[in-house]
Amino acid sequence: MDQGRINLDWCASLLQGLVSAGLEQVVISPGSRNTPLTLATLLLPQLHHQVAVDERSAAFFALGMAVETGDPVALVCTSGTAVANWLPAVVEANSRQLPLILLSADRPWELQQCQANQTIDQVRLFGEQVRAFHQLSPPEASETALRRLQALGRELVREASRPCGGPVHVNLPLREPLVPEQIPPTLPTVPVAPCLPPRLSLQEGELQTLIESLDGRKGIIVCGLDAHSGALPALGAALGVPVLADPLSSLRFGSEASVIGQYDLFLRSVSRRAQLAVEWVLHFGATPVSATLQNFLDEQTAARHWWVDASGRTMDRQSMTVETLQASTASLCGQLLSAGLDPLAPAWLEAWQEADRQVALQLQKQPLPLEASILRHALEALPDRSLLFSGNSLAVRFLDAYSGKLDKSITVHGNRGASGIDGNLSTMAGIARACMGGAKVLGILGDLAFFHDLNALALARDQDMILLLFNNQGGGIFDFLPQQALPEYEACWRTPVPLDHGHIASAFGVDHFQVTDVQAFDEAFAAALRGQGLQLIEIVIDSAQTRELHEAVIAHWLN
Repeated sequence: MDQGRINLDWCASLLQGLVSAGLEQVVISPGSRNTPLTLATLLLPQLHHQVAVDERSAAFFALGMAVETGDPVALVCTSGTAVANWLPAVVEANSRQLPLILLSADRPWELQQCQANQTIDQVRLFGEQVRAFHQLSPPEASETALRRLQALGRELVREASRPCGGPVHVNLPLREPLVPEQIPPTLPTVPVAPCLPPRLSLQEGELQTLIESLDGRKGIIVCGLDAHSGALPALGAALGVPVLADPLSSLRFGSEASVIGQYDLFLRSVSRRAQLAVEWVLHFGATPVSATLQNFLDEQTAARHWWVDASGRTMDRQSMTVETLQASTASLCGQLLSAGLDPLAPAWLEAWQEADRQVALQLQKQPLPLEASILRHALEALPDRSLLFSGNSLAVRFLDAYSGKLDKSITVHGNRGASGIDGNLSTMAGIARACMGGAKVLGILGDLAFFHDLNALALARDQDMILLLFNNQGGGIFDFLPQQALPEYEACWRTPVPLDHGHIASAFGVDHFQVTDVQAFDEAFAAALRGQGLQLIEIVIDSAQTRELHEAVIAHWLN
């Protein structure tokens, strides 16, 4: 009996089931115990693979691919702490409902709880962060079991897919020997019949009740992360209401007149908020980045507030009840647009548009923080149909406050499910890999987020993308928080990490530019747009000046 071949057939059957449901991409981290899984991946002609040495980076890389394509991506690793390194990306995938298939190799039962090396308890390791967990038995020579494994592969894709999608985990105990006596040159292909997710729509009575609640009343449509639908601006126009587009919704980048982008500044005005009080809120996607917008929503205590979520989750604000509409964005927009809505009188939308224009005009006159100026120049210079990945903390907040609207298509991504500082560069590299050169990819990270994911340079250096590294010598977001006044602030909160980013880039074979002003940035960015592989532009920031200028911008709108 060739145990190595039994292991290979076992893993191949599971992967063939995944392939039959539409899986195409696998990210592998090297190890011994996962050898049968790795071999099966290499031998299945319908699978594409990427090797990533660091399991944490590998998981975020897979997450980035799933973000960009919406399709499931599988991860393969060996036993022990290797599996645990997936956890941060699993948390993000769970929050974002992204389809990751986690295939962890493990020791068989006889090596458990007996001090065997590289062995931990991997059963339900990710707890409630996964949609499903499957513990397999050790491989056996059974045609019935192999057929069941293929069926399980299809089941995994269904479990990971929307409308209630997310990561799923399969733990595979594998006995030695792990390499077959004879390795076949290839494994058979399988027919592909992707699992089709349901299109959730409102019942006729529910739809009519919603329409009656919206009709003739002043409302707003709020669009956060993952509210990617070109029908949303059209819905705003049909209702005669503004579409408040978070930068991560991607809706700011286009010519739609109903879209409002500068609300983070003009809603700071008490008088403006009173003028723009609403009677209803229709919310698509995640919670918006802007605390100003969130505070405005909390003030609308008399308004009806609906959150559209296909999986039926709940959202509740501090001062108002939020009702969930269990429907997909596309289906609900289609239902409402087909209903022959009567738009409000133009004055309501025009009031929001005028506020948006006033901010745009003011920002042209007022000195801006260097980060804000560079963001605006980069967005202007990006070609149409580009991709943008934003880190968290100050990067996404400055993008929110200063990006405005542009008449070009830019798809924006960010790890805002759990808003972690880790894995951002890996995610960006996965997004770029999924594009395969089909679009220009730009990323924006702070120096601490970059430091947290330095290993990702091994993956990112081969991807065609540009990274703007805002080097403000630590956690600049804390400069705007009460911790800034504490005597231990610099050592325990801001935590500057003195690195020579030019040396780091050189060690990984990455092109590096360092700039300190907008003119030098424009020249470096033009060169980076022509370059290949990862282009790293480090912008050295004067944090004190950033705080002073940003607070001056905000002060203009506090009245």
